[in-house]
Amino acid sequence: MLYTIIVPVNQDYNILNLFTDSLLRTVSPSTQIIFINDGSGSAVLQHLEKLKQEVRGGVTIEILQHDFPLGCAVSINSALRRAEGDYIFFLDSDTILQPNWQSMMKETMDSDITIGMIGGVLLYPQTGGVQHCGIAFADTIGRHLFLNASPEDIPKETFSVQLVVFAMFGMKREVYETVGELDEKFFNGYEDFDYQMRARAAGYDTVINPNILAYHWERSSGIHRNFNRKNNLARFWKKWGGEIEADVWPFVFGHLKEQLDSQSEYQHLPIVGIDLAEVRSDADTFWTKLEEADIAPVAEVRDYSNRFNSNGAIWLPQVLGKELIHSENRLLFLVDNFARLLENRYWIEMRHAHRAKDLIIDLYGNVITMDRIYDGCWPGSKVR
Repeated sequence: MLYTIIVPVNQDYNILNLFTDSLLRTVSPSTQIIFINDGSGSAVLQHLEKLKQEVRGGVTIEILQHDFPLGCAVSINSALRRAEGDYIFFLDSDTILQPNWQSMMKETMDSDITIGMIGGVLLYPQTGGVQHCGIAFADTIGRHLFLNASPEDIPKETFSVQLVVFAMFGMKREVYETVGELDEKFFNGYEDFDYQMRARAAGYDTVINPNILAYHWERSSGIHRNFNRKNNLARFWKKWGGEIEADVWPFVFGHLKEQLDSQSEYQHLPIVGIDLAEVRSDADTFWTKLEEADIAPVAEVRDYSNRFNSNGAIWLPQVLGKELIHSENRLLFLVDNFARLLENRYWIEMRHAHRAKDLIIDLYGNVITMDRIYDGCWPGSKVR
């Protein structure tokens, strides 16, 4: 077999049915599919058995059965021991796949000897906004790059990232033969990140091909995930904290420079920074690095981060009042994620009478002009 696809299943039947339909419509020939029914019940098992009997076209299906859920790492490891493919893929059972995803992943991995692993771009089915496009880090926090962005706004070429989630993941067989199995001490969380850090230490790179798109429902995450989150996170940072790179800033400042270059007619106007970020350490780092980058001379920075409550929408009329609506300066808003500013049609409408090209920049790598959210409509809105 050229390919092996491994799918842990702890899932609602209807969501699984959408996934398997998309999988069998898009799967390439010479593919071994291994489902691990990780305690999902008899209806799921019957569905998988039916698919096994019906599959054709050089594709085989194997089913591993767990009467009770044993978790993602155990499930994947049990399948890896049976994997025959030269290219091995992991998929979540609540994704909806698009045509040619396998061949594009293979071609991307074959394009450079250093590329060992690959992820695609995951979109929210509810909105079409970016859910996952790789993980980038500031000093201590890993964030989903370009969270909530329109797919049109992400990079057009393949790019390197430190980590991707296993919801849609591919690797060369040599990575598995070098790195081995997943660490089962990570229970339903961070086993994917740990595995890629081990592969990075062995010299393999992880990339995102932005042309590979899939929808991801995030409808099932396995048992005890929330309860184990702190333990998994602490284990990951204890093991890899010294190896993590603060790599979000090149994405941030690269996008910011592109936006500023496209606004050359406003270059003579001073920029006033409006700080609305709750993660204060990352906000301080941003303003320091912005000054060092010397791409956007900022006349002053005004900190409004203590004027609103955590989570949810930030209402600019309440936080800023009228004091900046009539400013002739360019405003540069820093916020944790731009989706928190979506509920501000009135304020933005008033502001547009004076300046329509204020910029919003966030800690997920997004940089957009304020007029992009003028209509209060955006592909994604969930902040994670």
